[in-house]
Amino acid sequence: MPAATLNRSLVFFRSLKMRLTAWSTLVVLITVIIALVSVREALRYYLVVETDTTLDHEVRELLLAVEAHHPDRDQIVAEMRRKAEGHRERGWHIRWLDEDRRETIWASDNAPPQPLQKLLSSSKDYNVWGSNEFRTVERQLDRPGLPKDFIRVGTPIKFISEDVDRLTNILAPVGLFIFVLAPLGGLLLATRAIEPLQQIIRTTERLRPSHLDERLQVRGVGDELDQMATKINTFLDQIADHLAKNRDFMANAAHELRSPLAAIQSAVEVTLDKPRTAVEYEETLFLLHDQCRHLGQLVNQLLQLAHSEAGEADRHHEPVPLQALIEKTVEMFAPVAEERGVTLLATDVVPLSIKADGSQLRQLLTNLVDNAIKFTPADGTVTMASKRDNATNTVILTVTDTGIGISPEAIPHVFDRFYQVNQSRQRNDARGNGLGLSICQSIVYAHRGTISVNSRVGEGTTFTVMLPIGEGIV
Repeated sequence: MPAATLNRSLVFFRSLKMRLTAWSTLVVLITVIIALVSVREALRYYLVVETDTTLDHEVRELLLAVEAHHPDRDQIVAEMRRKAEGHRERGWHIRWLDEDRRETIWASDNAPPQPLQKLLSSSKDYNVWGSNEFRTVERQLDRPGLPKDFIRVGTPIKFISEDVDRLTNILAPVGLFIFVLAPLGGLLLATRAIEPLQQIIRTTERLRPSHLDERLQVRGVGDELDQMATKINTFLDQIADHLAKNRDFMANAAHELRSPLAAIQSAVEVTLDKPRTAVEYEETLFLLHDQCRHLGQLVNQLLQLAHSEAGEADRHHEPVPLQALIEKTVEMFAPVAEERGVTLLATDVVPLSIKADGSQLRQLLTNLVDNAIKFTPADGTVTMASKRDNATNTVILTVTDTGIGISPEAIPHVFDRFYQVNQSRQRNDARGNGLGLSICQSIVYAHRGTISVNSRVGEGTTFTVMLPIGEGIV
């Protein structure tokens, strides 16, 4: 057999369909075998019990005859002989024993030889004796004044085996039919069961990074396959959204990188076009330095985004004194705020520490305060505050400005990469590339926190950050 054909055969027999077929067939066959054996043995048990009951009835009739005709032994023997002759065609036999079971007082000519094996002692005051061929029920006379003799009535038990064999012969074709039908039924059920899975496989095979608009079918029955399809569809939506954002990110990053590179190339080409004075060369170098600094800042921000989204901040969590960090941030931006005529305050700051990456947390506060100062006009105020929420064991940081605010339609996009609010919010000196708030969001998410914004045009903006304090911090 060629290797390819052998591999396909192995894959087929190891498939989920074949395993479901095998397991369902095995369960059905085991169940049928147990059922057939149970029916067969139940019939045997019923016949044995019915035989014991019938024999016991005959024994009790003979006991009554003994009591009625005692001490006339001939009359008793005649009654026993009549009973034996009446059931001769059924092979019944009778034996009359003394109270020690050592001597046979009388026995029918078809009675089996002694001794028989005692099979059970009944709670109904009769005993059962027997062998592989006979079954006998025994009772003892218990009437006062009479000898404690034993009376036995027995029968051949060949008919029990014959009846059980007849039932077996009837059940055997049924079992054989089920043995043949079970794998076919199991294969049909397995095929129907895995059809949704095959549909999922066919759909996923058609998916490509550039073609993620197709979704798995949800049949609406609410079973595990529907739940799996729903989960996969949700995951595909997230992947498609992520890829779309990445495409936008690449396009925006290329645009942001192209502008300073184009400026650098243009400045160099113009400078090299003809001899320049030292002053002109110096001006060109200053321009190149400024553009390189802008490129470096953009690259650093992109790297920081990548590090935050990769969860690298989780590896450096340690207690960070929040109050000292806020005070240092105010101290760092105080000259910038003063130059712009903006008042920078830190009010209601709780003296606590949180488990965080200190450099990441510093970057978060720096970006939020820098953003607030940029868009707050002279005589405005930027306020930092913090408080502890004991119910959720989190710290709530707020940065509030009295700036020009953000329009409602722009608020859902303020954390998007390279997104810049319309020109009404821009200031001539507020140069940026739209990554600052994206970095803030990635830092907060890396610390398993939340960040939100609330703003009214012309009144100001508040950014609210909730961060978990961390275990072991009081």
